[in-house]
Amino acid sequence: MALMDDLIEYMTFCDDLVTEMQATKSSEYKAGTADGIEQAMSWLRDYLVEYPDFVDPKHRYDKFKM
Repeated sequence: MALMDDLIEYMTFCDDLVTEMQATKSSEYKAGTADGIEQAMSWLRDYLVEYPDFVDPKHRYDKFKM
């Protein structure tokens, strides 16, 4: 499904952006922005979990863990 693939790619981008913003020494504005993006991605993740083609980008490699 093309739309689901695009959503997963967008979520991966946002998760990477949040990680980068939180890992660097950032201003309060950047920290607040990262928190806002993280909250929005959490809401989107909670909404998309009901769809059969959805694979959470944060957990896409869990099946390879021992």
